[in-house]
Amino acid sequence: MNAVATDLVVRLGDADVLDRVSLTLVPGEFACIVGPNGAGKTTLLRCIAGDLAPDGGVVQIDGRDVVGMSPEERAAARAFLAQTEREDIPYTVAEVVRFGTYLSTLDPDRQEERVTTAMDALAISEVSHRVVATLSGGERRRVALARTLSRATPLVLFDEPTDSLDIGHANIVMALLAAEARVGRTVAATSHDLNLASRHGDRVVILHEGRIVVDGPPSEVLTEATLSEVYACAVTVIAHPADGRPVVFI
Repeated sequence: MNAVATDLVVRLGDADVLDRVSLTLVPGEFACIVGPNGAGKTTLLRCIAGDLAPDGGVVQIDGRDVVGMSPEERAAARAFLAQTEREDIPYTVAEVVRFGTYLSTLDPDRQEERVTTAMDALAISEVSHRVVATLSGGERRRVALARTLSRATPLVLFDEPTDSLDIGHANIVMALLAAEARVGRTVAATSHDLNLASRHGDRVVILHEGRIVVDGPPSEVLTEATLSEVYACAVTVIAHPADGRPVVFI
């Protein structure tokens, strides 16, 4: 399922949070959207998800204007993990992850299989009986990720999926998102971790001041010149000894 954003404009007061941004997401590709604070990453993802109507431009999912879809149609077309979520959830881990199967077209056995697989992959099966509000911040984030991954939607969007996670779990999460793309889903995530984006992303999109600076494979996008200019600091980039992908240092 393609998601196509064309000439998106989002204004906040006198400022353009997004300034004529165009982006196409395609099946089988994990796109990582990076950039400094305030670059417009979350705004772009919310527009693609249909949670925010742009002031200009359009987002289409498989040729349909996402703003014109009903909430049920959007929920069936895409899963979206927001950057922040409620922390006082009075349900158990297993119950919250099962919420991800809402509106699923899969038969009940396959739905339950997705729930179990997602909890196992994110190492939360052992706390499946606990109320989410009693968990640590990192554990709550993994519950939200499992809920999103349990959805059988063709398009999945993640806003800062590794927030609150240690480096081991963050690496696991990004590897899981890349694996979802390899089985044919359309996957995009925002991230502040350039090295995780480089290691797992098929494609890196750099946003800065509401515009796309560069978009392409990590090796072409994550360069010293581009990153030093965008992040306003001296950046060093070397090739990873295992796979040659860029590794970013400051």
